[in-house]
Amino acid sequence: MRQEIHIPHEVAAALRYYVYALRDPRDGAVFYVGKGIGARINAHHREADKDPASERAKLRRITEVEAAGREVELLFLRTGIEDEATAFAVEQAVIDAYAATGDELTNLVRGHDSGTHGLASLAAVVARHRALPCPPIPEPVIMVKIQKGWRPDWNDAQIYEQTRGHWKVAGWVRARTRYCLGVAYGVVRGAYRVDDWFESQEPWDQGKDRWGFHGAPAEELAHVVGTEVRDVFPNRLMYRRFVDGYPGAIAAD
Repeated sequence: MRQEIHIPHEVAAALRYYVYALRDPRDGAVFYVGKGIGARINAHHREADKDPASERAKLRRITEVEAAGREVELLFLRTGIEDEATAFAVEQAVIDAYAATGDELTNLVRGHDSGTHGLASLAAVVARHRALPCPPIPEPVIMVKIQKGWRPDWNDAQIYEQTRGHWKVAGWVRARTRYCLGVAYGVVRGAYRVDDWFESQEPWDQGKDRWGFHGAPAEELAHVVGTEVRDVFPNRLMYRRFVDGYPGAIAAD
């Protein structure tokens, strides 16, 4: 059974639209070219919007590879494509190139930006774009999950407003906390100094002991913005506290 490589949110954002290929490890032959976004490259067992005859041939080849105890190789041919129309054009150009030769390509030309967007394995591309682990933070800090409604085009003010409240934070934690980090999809989006706390006055928070804070960007923690802390939120928790300091993220395999 193929071990699917998870594509983190920040990697999917860096990939944008892409064109990919499936390769048979038994003879090195590419047998399928497609375009996608997000985790589409991992969905080649269940695509449904292609020609039925083509899909049957693709699935037959996949079945043969797996029956031989091997795994289909997933390759990115081009990443960083701005829109779906362009991705379609690139996909079709690659398919036409294979059709024109009547055989597999043996002298692929490395094109513009190939070092950042060109031919690479799935594992290499994830490693290329994945956020670095968050380093240790010696001061008392809490991390809050702000990904509900998260948009990558949020400005600094929007990230701060989403991070600062309102949270159900115990009094002793509020008394000791010095910093708060806003986290979306496992990545730190903002780091703030906590100056003081205030109880939420929102009607839907009444009686729920929810709090927000006044603060400002913590320039001394600017280096942790953009790093990943996926080990902090293994489940549906909305916030985590580290009153003795954060030990640093556990690097992913």
